[in-house]
Amino acid sequence: MLEPLGPKVVVGRGVVTSVESQATAVGLRILQAGGNAVDTAVAVAFALAVTHPSAGNIGGGGFMLLRLGDAVEAIDFRENSPGRLTPEEFAALIRKHARTPSSVGVPGTVAGLHLAHQRHGRLPWATLLAGAIELAREGARVGARQARTISWSREKLAKNPAARATFLPQGNVPSTGARLRQPALALALERIRDQGPAGFYSGPTAEDLIASLGPTALLTLADLGAYRAEVRTPLTLDYRGVRFVTMPPPSGGGLALLSMLSMLDRLDIERTPRGSSDRYHLLAEVSRRAQVERQLLVGPPGVDPADVEAEQARRWVNADTWLAAHPVDPAHKTDSLTLDARFSEILAESEHTTHFSVVDDQGGVVSCTVTLSASFGAGIVTEKTGIVLNNAVGSFAKVGKNVPRPGVRTVSSMAPTLGFVGPRDVLVLGSPGGDTIPSTLAQLVVALVDDRLTLDQAVDAPRIFQGFVPDELSTERSHPLPPDVVRKLERLGHRVRASRTAIGDASIAAYFSGRAGGVHDEREGGEARALDDPE
Repeated sequence: MLEPLGPKVVVGRGVVTSVESQATAVGLRILQAGGNAVDTAVAVAFALAVTHPSAGNIGGGGFMLLRLGDAVEAIDFRENSPGRLTPEEFAALIRKHARTPSSVGVPGTVAGLHLAHQRHGRLPWATLLAGAIELAREGARVGARQARTISWSREKLAKNPAARATFLPQGNVPSTGARLRQPALALALERIRDQGPAGFYSGPTAEDLIASLGPTALLTLADLGAYRAEVRTPLTLDYRGVRFVTMPPPSGGGLALLSMLSMLDRLDIERTPRGSSDRYHLLAEVSRRAQVERQLLVGPPGVDPADVEAEQARRWVNADTWLAAHPVDPAHKTDSLTLDARFSEILAESEHTTHFSVVDDQGGVVSCTVTLSASFGAGIVTEKTGIVLNNAVGSFAKVGKNVPRPGVRTVSSMAPTLGFVGPRDVLVLGSPGGDTIPSTLAQLVVALVDDRLTLDQAVDAPRIFQGFVPDELSTERSHPLPPDVVRKLERLGHRVRASRTAIGDASIAAYFSGRAGGVHDEREGGEARALDDPE
């Protein structure tokens, strides 16, 4: 029996957990005011656009997976590519590292949050934006993580006048604890509060967005006006008594997660000791195979006929899809090049997303991941409205099904996920991290389901990543593997590299036996807070 709500987990009638404490506090106030999980998630997402601007946004996109009552829904608000995108424009922006006006896709966040609220919200829309507007007007405290992200992107931000004025006051990176005021962003949020999506996708805010991009941009007012968030049918897989539900395309991360779990089930990963080289070997090998599927064989929704899409969905939950032709050798790693000859043409995916989880006092849950693609997106901030703009067009691929096309979603690794145990109990999972996301989630699932760890124990465990490209096994400097485990993996043929400070950032939650619990991941910081029982 799963027991994820251990003694170190924040527990109450509801819970909010995110990468940034002020955004978590905004969400908690919505729960206290009687809001449900969707209300709370909408408020947290808008707050993160102010307090965690490297990834939180209204100028980017994301995915939301929710359970309210008997309803389970996937809401897709991933960015669209501009209608004027061509292969030649894509090649040119990739040469410039997707830091150009032409790399900006149609933002989806405002439309997606509004759609979720229209379908499931309880509190007034204006109430949900009040916290974000106050933070933008009065100034949000700069956290240690947020100061670091500004510092890491300083060169990019300094090249854009509005970005420089917003995030580098007097030319300096704001210190931890300083208040960062964003009155222009507050204006944009107020228009969204008063007019809904029309206050963003048309009128002065939309005109400012297009004007701020300048003449070399591909995005038009028509692109903005045509954008729609979509409700999609989630993907499902039963894994060792737990039904996992995750995002479908344009998420590539969801299908990669289910592909990994189907293979891990077939390979009896539960028989491998926790923390052993045998377990890490299996995790690396199934990740390698699932990443080929994600990177080369998945395109945006609607590109293929419906029957072809249905056949693809069956592939993703069938362990034989990869294990039949490419079985895992327990004594040696697989060379990535043998899985697909297009190995050398794969483009790297940005890892700068953010994830948050919500549980309300009725057992309603939301798992939500949002992104600007790269940290601070294209490094472009709108001149009059302070909106940080994405560079999602750069997330198309050079080869495979996710090649650049005009007017379509770009495939993403984001994969908010729910795990159902019986009729009511549920795990609320997700992580940022680009192509590392499905591997991070699979390791969380194994820890929670196979090892019966609590949420905090699962989050604190070391993580690895094998992404097909490059052909190496990446480990965390913050959570290193024991030297003897590294040596055994190297004897199996893996090139083990401590190439990342951290892998993922799992602000995850659960609803079990009528109680909500949550944790934040120390890798990026943040806070989990619970709605306490009344005294």
